[in-house]
Amino acid sequence: MRGEGIVTWSYDATTVTIHRKLLGALTVVVALPVTATTQIPASASTVASSKSLAKDLLPSSYANKAGFTKVAEKVTTFKTGNTSCPLDAEEGFENASGKLGLISEVVVCTTSQGAATLLNSARSATSATSASPPKQLGSSAFERSSPGSVYEIYWLRGLTVEVVEIAVGVPASSSRPRHTITSAQQKVLSSAAVEQNGLLG
Repeated sequence: MRGEGIVTWSYDATTVTIHRKLLGALTVVVALPVTATTQIPASASTVASSKSLAKDLLPSSYANKAGFTKVAEKVTTFKTGNTSCPLDAEEGFENASGKLGLISEVVVCTTSQGAATLLNSARSATSATSASPPKQLGSSAFERSSPGSVYEIYWLRGLTVEVVEIAVGVPASSSRPRHTITSAQQKVLSSAAVEQNGLLG
């Protein structure tokens, strides 16, 4: 579906899509339990090599040790078409049951103002949680949640906006209750964020 500017990847059960507008020309759609869709505008182009940004994402070896043994989305890097934050890279993993997803993402910006704007947009597009992010991530870090039982930690490292997400439980709908993140899942999310933060040199 590249002509429509949409890239999809699936977990094992059902399909859920959620939109998060982070960049002016780029709509970022987070991974959800059991199927996720990443939407990139048709004007965005895939970067020829993802090696430069791949090193900033959680490696599959870490995800596997954390219980996410399947690669749901290989490392994908895009040119966003946004001059302030031109590069986006992401990848997704799932556990054996296909009901828990781990998503790693970085957005590279060219100015501190662009990075701050992107971080503020993420805060505005999501809901507050009672959890506090790990102190190792610094004062810019915050944890939020999105519809569909997705829990995210955002933080700023230099000019890079970092995101680690966990998608919990069955798909959300009007007839199904929202799945609250468990203490064990919260620990996984926090540990993954600290791990990703440590990858940046």
